[in-house]
Amino acid sequence: MRIGVIFTGGTIGSRQSAGGIAPSDSAPHHLLSLYRKKYGDVFDFCTFEPYTILSENLSFTHIELLAECIQKAAKVCERIIVTHGTDTLQYTGAALSYLLGLCSVPVVLVSANRPLTDKRSNGPDNFAAAVCFLRDTADARGVYISYRNHGESAKIHRASRVLRHHAFDDAICSVDGTVATVKSQKTHHVMSFSEQNDAQAPYIGTGISAAAGKVLFLAAHPDMVYPDPAPYAAVLLETYHSGTLATASQALCDFAAQARQAGVPIFLAGVPSGGTAYESGALYSALSLQVLPPIPPIAAYMKLCLAVAGGRALKAALFAPLGGDL
Repeated sequence: MRIGVIFTGGTIGSRQSAGGIAPSDSAPHHLLSLYRKKYGDVFDFCTFEPYTILSENLSFTHIELLAECIQKAAKVCERIIVTHGTDTLQYTGAALSYLLGLCSVPVVLVSANRPLTDKRSNGPDNFAAAVCFLRDTADARGVYISYRNHGESAKIHRASRVLRHHAFDDAICSVDGTVATVKSQKTHHVMSFSEQNDAQAPYIGTGISAAAGKVLFLAAHPDMVYPDPAPYAAVLLETYHSGTLATASQALCDFAAQARQAGVPIFLAGVPSGGTAYESGALYSALSLQVLPPIPPIAAYMKLCLAVAGGRALKAALFAPLGGDL
């Protein structure tokens, strides 16, 4: 099996230096060396390096470069692994899910909580789990994330379902659970995992950078101050955890009215399936707030940006399954 390994930087591709953790030219190849030392030279790894950054510096342009590199790698490789930083892992995972859909050449994103030179790093385990999953899963398709939380076995997540990190914590979790667990170099698939087939075409070839600055992404908090929505193509508003917003707030009512007058749709992410149980949610329709299906807010943001860049009907694009998000 030939596996393409695409290095993009991040903690897994960095070393500790006097000025802090920084990308290193040698770190990517150190990862492959660690794998071969432990498991042997059993796979043909073909390497690519489209760019090298710390992932907090990720831009839509980087995502475009990565998608192009994956297309190139898919022509000569049966499976693909992408090394990536943890800070924006969910953004890239979601973007690739929508750019590629449930593609026949599976892609697994791998990251690390610490540089590989730190014995506490989970990077080698995350990489080994990705290789094991790709080896054991003949019908793998689309984009995944391999990650081992502290004290747990490595899990394989559907990349379009991974939630935002908690503050001060590098653990990863997903909406509706994981695809598989990898333990002792064996993949244990989760039989209860389910997903819908793609109901729209992937966005590959779409210049997502065309949407830069066109989608306003807000998260609910008390006494919110809302900007003028008119300059934007769309607004994504992340609710509180129970799917609620301060619908009694005059500021929200005014913001919704301004958006409606400007023809700017407002979409809500974070509302549970079936809607929120609280009375505040009953006002969403009256305020023209459109509740999205239960996909992670970050995934909703990337899907919305791609729909804007691709000129698709926004509501239809957001509601149609793609990349295993529903």
